[in-house]
This record gives sequence, structure tokens and C-alpha cells, in this order.
Amino acid sequence: MTEIAGEEIDDDTASGHFTVAGRRSAINESLPLLATYFAEAPTWELEVGQQLATTTEEALVDDLAMAVRLRASLAAAEKLIGILGDIAARPTFRYTQVSSESVGQIRGRLDLSRYSREQGRIAVPRRYPIRMVERENATPENILASYAAHWIKRDLETFPRKYLPLKSPEFRELQRLLGSLRRNLGLPLFSGTSAAALNVWRRSALPDLLERVGYRLDAGHVASPEPYKELATWVSATLNGSAVADVGDREWSFYDARFDTKLFEIWCLLKLSNAISALIGPPAVAVASLALRRNGPLYSWNIGAGNLQLHFQASLANLTEGGVSWSFKPGPGGLQGFPDLVVTTDTIAGRGLAIFDPKLRRRPNRIPTEELYKLLGYFGNLNYSKPPIGAIFYYSPGKATDHHLVSGTGGELHALGLDPGSDVSESFEVAALLALKAAGLGETSLSLLRSQKPGGSDEDRSEFIASIHQAAAVDAMQRQVETLPGATLAPTRKATATLLRSVWSQLDMHTQTMIVTAEYFGLIAPDNADHSGPLLGIAAAFERVLNVQVFQPAAAMYGSAINLNQTLGGRLHTLDAALRGRDEPEARLIAQFLNSRQEIRQTNLRDLLSTAKQMNRMYRVPAAHSDIVSAEQWADGRDMILDSHSGLLVTLMRSLGGV
Repeated sequence: MTEIAGEEIDDDTASGHFTVAGRRSAINESLPLLATYFAEAPTWELEVGQQLATTTEEALVDDLAMAVRLRASLAAAEKLIGILGDIAARPTFRYTQVSSESVGQIRGRLDLSRYSREQGRIAVPRRYPIRMVERENATPENILASYAAHWIKRDLETFPRKYLPLKSPEFRELQRLLGSLRRNLGLPLFSGTSAAALNVWRRSALPDLLERVGYRLDAGHVASPEPYKELATWVSATLNGSAVADVGDREWSFYDARFDTKLFEIWCLLKLSNAISALIGPPAVAVASLALRRNGPLYSWNIGAGNLQLHFQASLANLTEGGVSWSFKPGPGGLQGFPDLVVTTDTIAGRGLAIFDPKLRRRPNRIPTEELYKLLGYFGNLNYSKPPIGAIFYYSPGKATDHHLVSGTGGELHALGLDPGSDVSESFEVAALLALKAAGLGETSLSLLRSQKPGGSDEDRSEFIASIHQAAAVDAMQRQVETLPGATLAPTRKATATLLRSVWSQLDMHTQTMIVTAEYFGLIAPDNADHSGPLLGIAAAFERVLNVQVFQPAAAMYGSAINLNQTLGGRLHTLDAALRGRDEPEARLIAQFLNSRQEIRQTNLRDLLSTAKQMNRMYRVPAAHSDIVSAEQWADGRDMILDSHSGLLVTLMRSLGGV
């Protein structure tokens, strides 16, 4: 027997529940989405504890959403009280001069201007105007602390008491936190700044106050900055609607252990979306509420040659154009199913599909075979010709597992054992790579995703994402070309060879294929279609020439000192630095390589760099990040690269001595 949420249940049943630590970790990470799940349902079948002052019949959505709000407020208040205690222990202050009077004799610095004005005044005993230096606590950061305390206190005070019986633990916790907040606000530090904080509230000047606090922290004007930094983070997160505290050790009283299965699914959804974003950048669309899950995908990413979407509990019949294979006869229709997590991709290569099924069952000593067969059953009921790709997520406390299955036709399934209380980033990266494999990405793109990591700046991150989307577009087009009849590309190849006849024979076969493939898909695409894939394919050909003609030969001479994993933006920067003679290690080696090749015209190479950077900035990077590239944008970018007289590709080959 195992005890969960105060009940004893059989061990077999317990295998469908979290451990206490696992539940707490899953709640903490899933908190932003949990409340939105309840918002869609008109009723909720789980029991609602009397701690929230409801009866068995009152399990309505508003009650449940209010319970989530209370839990978030209690946790946030607990976090803030700890911050206020640290601030009160070592508060900041500043010295100010104040006017006063000294009676009988001068005790302080005489205020000469006031003294001269008051010479004719007779007073007994004699009074002297003086100026005194006093310590003042009304600094921006202390005003912010007082503001935050008033803010959360008001939030707790306005919570409807009808939800809280007098003997409930939530009510006791609410009273304790309110008492602690009142005591903090009674301290001289915070009571002296309350008026200024309330003035900020009335004027809606919180963003300005946060900016001033941030400036003082960055400039080093705060002697003990740690608690004030934590305070600023707390306030900023609250403004953004983010969770500002973990739920800690408190039990959530708006559901019992029977909700663990749904919690596991929501946690997996959030972790999978984060893993995909870590590989290919933030989603172009992210729906904030799970209540909209039946309206379409919750997340959508641009992947260069199309889109990738992540669905939550979507209908199996809507995942492919052909729908499901099996139907009732006579009956209401097809054999339905609702996989928990589904990734669909729409690219040049058509619709791709990956199914992920979270199952909160523990399999300590064996592979979850039954669940894997269920996953295969989903694919078996779909009119879908491509090999199955997906994974089972199951609960494996304290131990991560990965059972990997492959088929001879290219199918790939994983059984991934996960624990919310442990580091699961590697497991979800495996799942994210499966999602991208469903998009038609080949081994080149997948290897790039596994090995290359973005730089620290926004520009580096943007370049990294552009390189991933570019590789994805080239892969998708190439894989689609492999399915076409052999002579399909012949007219496009002849037209392209004629266009680039001055340099065509100097290009290697792989570069020629990249250009012809991109041209083919760009020319056959309807005017209202997305042309990002063909544009990225042409840009990839230019980048390949630069790599093959300069960076790879340089790496052959100087070894690993030449970074062959640079993005196009990084290569252009290094080449520019080399041609300008800058003192950068890699640039010096590239300069030595250029000087060793008599045929390279460095002046011409320097002249084309500004145009190459412009092409990267105006066409390549936007094509990787934008939702749609119009036919006009594609034509402009294509001319900049492939124009037979002044295009970047022809100019680059001439500069490198190719013609």
C-alpha cells in the first residue's frame, strides 16, 4: 500500500501518481499554464476540498481559477516577506540637509542667509537658524520595497473571503502573511516611504521607478544590492504575469492526486515547447491559454522552409489531410483519438507528424511496451504515408532513461523516462530533435542543432537561428527533390547554367544542386506562397562558396584555429576584419591565407562585403525569422545574389580568381 494525498492506495494504482517531490517540481514549472487549463471546462469532476469553502456541487471554473490565484498570491507574499526582511537588515539611505533652529546658542552650522534676514527679529531665548545633515531612507529602491508590500497586501486583503472557511489552512496562512506585511510596513524604513509609494501608485509611475532602481543598481549606488535586485526581479515578473515564487511545501488544495496525470501532460507540453525554442528560437505564435487548445496549435515556429506547430490534445482526425483510416459502419464516423502532444510540420516536403504521449506510469525495471504499441496504433489509424516518429514520456523518479527504437523505413520512436525533480533537458532535447526530424530535416541540420550553440548577444542568437532555418530549408528542399522524377530539374538546371555561365563551371556540384533546387521551388511556388525556403537556399549557396573557397582551405593550413561552424554573419565579420588588418586571432590567419593566394583580388573582395552584409541583414535573416516571404521579396533577394553581372555570387567568384 502507498499513501498519496492522505489516502492509502494500491501500489499498482500509485504507479500513476507523482511522488511528493515530483508533484511539487511539476507544479512549480507548470504554474503559468495550470490556471488556463481550468478556464475552458464548464465543470470539473475532481473533488474540491472544503478548504476552499465549496461544496461538492460547486466545482465550477471560477472557483478553481480563484484557487490558483490564491495559491500564487500566497507564494508571492511569502517570497516578498523574505526579501523585505533582508532589506530591513541593511537598508540603503542618503544624507540630506534640513533647516532647523538652535535655541540659546548655536548648535550646528549657522544658516547665514536666514540669519541675515532675521536680524531684526527679537526672540527670547535667542534662536539661531541652522542647517543640519540628516539620514534619509526615501531612496528609489526603498520606495519600491514599500510599494511592493502595499501591492501584495492589497491583493490579499481583497481576496473574496467566501472561499475561505475560518478553520481552513489557507485562511490561517492568509492571516499570518497579512500580519507579517503589516508589521513590515510599520517599520520606520517602510512607514517613512509609504507616502511616496502610494504616490507612485496614484500616478501609475511604477515603470519609471523600476527604471531608476535599475540605474542605481547597475551604477553601483546601492551598498547591499542583492535583496534590492531580487525585489526588482519580483516586481518585474509580477508586472509580466510570470510566477514570482515556487509553491514551496504547501499542498495545492484545488485538486487531489487524481489530477497528477493531467499535470504530467501540461508539464511535458511546457518542457517540449521550451526545448524546441532552445534549438530554433522563440515561437512566432504562442497561445497563452490552454482553453484555446481545441482551436488549433498552441505554439508555432518558422523553420525556414515552412512552419512547425505544437498541439495539445488535438483530434487525431485533424492531424493529416487524409484523416483516419478506420470508421464505424454504421456509426457516427471515424475511430477517434486525442494524442496528448502532437507536432505537425508544413514544409515544401508536405505535412510531417510526430506524436508524443505522456503517461504517468512508473516502469522501474522494464520498457513501457504497452504505451509504445498505443503510439504505433495512432499512426496505424492515420492516412499518413511517412514513417512513424515520436516518443512516450513516462515517469521515472530519480533516473532518466531513453529506450530507442528504429524501423527499416526510417521510423524512430523513443521511450523517455522523466522526473520533474531532476534535470530533464537532455531528454526533451531528444524529443525536440524528433519533432524537427518530422519536418524533413536531414542529418546535416540535425548535426548542426546538436553541436552548435548560439552566442551571447541578440545578434549572435539571431544569426544562429538563421543558420538553423537555412540548413532546414536546404534539407527540406533536397529531400523533396529526391522524390521527383529524374528529369524534373533539367530545364531549371539549364536555365540556371545559362544565367551563371561565366562562373557556373567553377562551382562544385553540391553548390550547383543547391542553386538549382532553390530556383526550382522558387519558380513553381504560387505568388501568394511563402518563398522563404527558396531564398534561404540561394543564400546558402553563396555561404557555401565562401566557406569552400576561403575558410575550408584556411582550416587545412591552420587547423582548429579556423572556426568552420561560424554563421554567415560570423564569416563576413571575420573576413572584414582580415581585410582591414584588425588584430583578431582568426582574422590574422585568414589574412595570411588571402595573402598566400595571388589570384585573390582583395580590393574587390573588400568592396563586395558591404553588399553581402546588406543581403544578410535585409533578406537572409528576415527570411529565417519572418512568417512569410513574398514573391517580390524573394525576387529582390534572388537578384542581389544571382544577377549575372553584379550578383554577389558572380562577384565573389571573380574576386577569388574563379574567372
